[in-house]
Amino acid sequence: MATAIPNLFLKWLAVRELLRLPQSNAEIATRLWGPDDGPSKFSKMLRGDYGCEPDVAGELAEVVNKRIAIVRGAAGRHDAPAEAFRPVDFEAPVLGFARKIVDTTEVIDPDALDRTHKALVKEFSPDAPASASGLHVAIEQYGTTRFFEGASAAPSGPPVFEIGRHKGLFAIEGLPPEDATRPLKVYVMFSRDPAIQGSRIWDISFEDAVRWLPSPFEPVVEGGRILLMKEPKPVQPIPGRFRLTAIVVRDPAVLPRLDPRGANASAAPLDEEETARLLTNLTRVAKSHANALAYCGSDYVVREPKAA
Repeated sequence: MATAIPNLFLKWLAVRELLRLPQSNAEIATRLWGPDDGPSKFSKMLRGDYGCEPDVAGELAEVVNKRIAIVRGAAGRHDAPAEAFRPVDFEAPVLGFARKIVDTTEVIDPDALDRTHKALVKEFSPDAPASASGLHVAIEQYGTTRFFEGASAAPSGPPVFEIGRHKGLFAIEGLPPEDATRPLKVYVMFSRDPAIQGSRIWDISFEDAVRWLPSPFEPVVEGGRILLMKEPKPVQPIPGRFRLTAIVVRDPAVLPRLDPRGANASAAPLDEEETARLLTNLTRVAKSHANALAYCGSDYVVREPKAA
């Protein structure tokens, strides 16, 4: 029976980047299903719109194993890895899947590791399209005793928060007057790049890489701003570069298309599979129903305090 593999698009991205897969997706798809339907089926399968038959999963696992052997051989490792890659390994969570490829291969060069890390971080940190919505994230930085200038306009890069010294207040600005009086639903996600600590995204858990405010929620709107917190709060004491992504849903009719949990999902954090599916859906809905929602994002950095 063909069932969709959760987040196969992200897992196959990791395979391509880590192992520098020479075959294109179209070439692999043609071998599986022929030149007519193959590329389309493969694309749908990666996005979860088409099930993956057990024999197809076996073929993909064989592609991975052959490429692992080539990468190991190029580094002078002609012995077999401790464990072969199995079709069932595609069912693993995305970050654990990437870690499995890295650990099995053992000899992936740093450039490929860095490239894959950046690609996966980008997938969990979507760039909002240029639009006329005007929405943007405002990040205001406070010290423990006084206000610091709003850091969202800093020309030298994202605002930097020092653990124990700074608090932050996050809001969404640029809300049109007509939106301020209609019922809205908002999703807010924080994604983390741990590179400044010398780690890659698969070195940490999904819960440490992506955090959600319980979503969707009905926002508090004041003066054309959606307040994401009532008062400044200390940043989490976890170093990294963070991206705050906010999705504002104007038309509830698109919720079934956006949220994999359904139209009536309660406000709660999304897990890894739900997050990746929602981000895939977000790109589609933003194109097909541009007036129904808008999203925006902004970066900030959390670091250990400098020595006095």
